Amino acid sequence: MEAELETEHLSIELRRGMITLAVLIQLRSENHGYGVKQALSQLGMSLKEGTLYPMLRRLEAQGALKSRWDTKGDRMRKYYSLSEQGVVMLNAMQKQRALLVQIIEELEKSAFDEFASARSKTQPELE
Repeated sequence: MEAELETEHLSIELRRGMITLAVLIQLRSENHGYGVKQALSQLGMSLKEGTLYPMLRRLEAQGALKSRWDTKGDRMRKYYSLSEQGVVMLNAMQKQRALLVQIIEELEKSAFDEFASARSKTQPELE
């Protein structure tokens, strides 16, 4: 039970970082919150409004996003886009993600090679 809770916690943390990265990537072009939510949902990353909108406010407060209000018909919408600081943040996160993926792939390859090597030593070959 404890291991399941820890696994769930780690999964949530990993997802949170990936969601932030995905939102920043999506906001290279200006969009409103619902548009971001729809675009990510179409790619299989569904977000609850209770996740997305606080994140947008936090990223804006951190200076990563800039925003403007616009009226379309009778609806006011807040449009977000990356600030200069947001571009720097996005580039840093993309580099970090690429490095982490490379490290994980190397670890997985090493583990597989060790497993295959150990198995070949203990497993008789079929003739």
